[in-house]
Amino acid sequence: MVNSGDHWLYDGPSGTISPLSPTVTRTAQAKDFSSVFRIPSLRELPPELRLPIVAAITLLAAILAVVLIPHNAAAAHSTASRRAANTTAQRTSTNGGTGLVGTEPTATGSRSPTTTTQATTKTTAATTKTSAATTRLPLAKAVGQLIIATYAGATPPESFLRAVREGKIGAVILMGVNTTGGVAGTRKATNALQRAARAGGNPGLLIMTDQEGGQVKRLPSAPPYYPASGMGNPHLAAQQGLATAKALKAAGINVDLAPVADVSVIDGFMTQEQRTFGSSASVVARAACSFAEALARSGVAYTLKHFPGLGDAQTTTDNAPVSVPESAASIYANDAAYRRCGHGKLALVMISSASYPNLTGAAPAVLSPLLYRKVIKQDHINALLISDSFESGAIESLQTPALKALNAGLDMVMYPGYESVGLSSYAALLSDAERGLLSKKRVDAAASRVLELKRNLGLTKK
Repeated sequence: MVNSGDHWLYDGPSGTISPLSPTVTRTAQAKDFSSVFRIPSLRELPPELRLPIVAAITLLAAILAVVLIPHNAAAAHSTASRRAANTTAQRTSTNGGTGLVGTEPTATGSRSPTTTTQATTKTTAATTKTSAATTRLPLAKAVGQLIIATYAGATPPESFLRAVREGKIGAVILMGVNTTGGVAGTRKATNALQRAARAGGNPGLLIMTDQEGGQVKRLPSAPPYYPASGMGNPHLAAQQGLATAKALKAAGINVDLAPVADVSVIDGFMTQEQRTFGSSASVVARAACSFAEALARSGVAYTLKHFPGLGDAQTTTDNAPVSVPESAASIYANDAAYRRCGHGKLALVMISSASYPNLTGAAPAVLSPLLYRKVIKQDHINALLISDSFESGAIESLQTPALKALNAGLDMVMYPGYESVGLSSYAALLSDAERGLLSKKRVDAAASRVLELKRNLGLTKK
């Protein structure tokens, strides 16, 4: 329409197009261009122009819809798949997944929208692994995660620090001889222990102690300021739990081997030492769990003990084998605390070394496959399972107790007496695993649980 440099004017309202005169052209050049030529609305166009333009716009919109909608759907599907896979992986890890022993780290990186199918396949495969997908341990270090050991004196010796660096120890239990320096001195020791773990490229250590209250406090000047028997009120128990957590964190301790969840059925050693919260299962459950939950809210893991109960035991398992004659029904009734708070991100349960003939047979409960297969599940326990002392009179005379306990379902074995005993047990268990006597599947599952608790405590990567 514009031809040979001529100027034309479109009159929208009338729908006519006419050439501009030279005078008008010069006037238009002198004015703002928009005042002379403006873009009309569709309504102002004649029908012969309006219909083709509308058709062109409709066609363009259809093309954009075809191109963009599938892309957005694929992106949304990929995002949903990743979220679902991550959720499943977290649930798998909570229940002790697989894949920790002897495998390589999984590479991660961005994925192109054009590889959505491949990405989804890889993500789905990841759901069979634990949430520790990038924390792969060789067998020697996976076995080390199952060992709770100690040392002599207030300062960890070089031999012990070397074992920590080499990944032979997953947790340290501090006894009275280790905490004579009080909170400040203990903090120096725990700092040295954690530095040694990091120096060896290992996950951080679980550092635990018995801070029950009353007669059983490794930090004597720290809370709780009452024995368990004086903390039957849940509010007081929670208050003392918060104060205890603060003191333990100041000392670099991240696991309290408390509270006691035993119910005083008889006037046995636990009752005489004032270590139970009472003689009623409901009272014990409320008070013990109030103390435990206060620890957890403050970032300290708690340990319910001694499952399935020592409230009906006359004497301690520290010195000799103990048999608890309580009926299975009575034991279950008194385990209310475990059903109430024997689960959670910062929960541990200590398994008793006593035997329970009416529940798990003549062998110590900690060695009983039945306890792990059935009794634990009946009480809805989902926690890291640790032993009581394997240097005790109830255990030390038995053949290969650690091997039997781990194969049965235990996660960690405790040696609170001598450094050498813990390290000797590590060497024996590693040999058992290499020869197939200790199930590598069990090593993997137990190490997964240990690492999950460590992640929840911020001791290793999420």
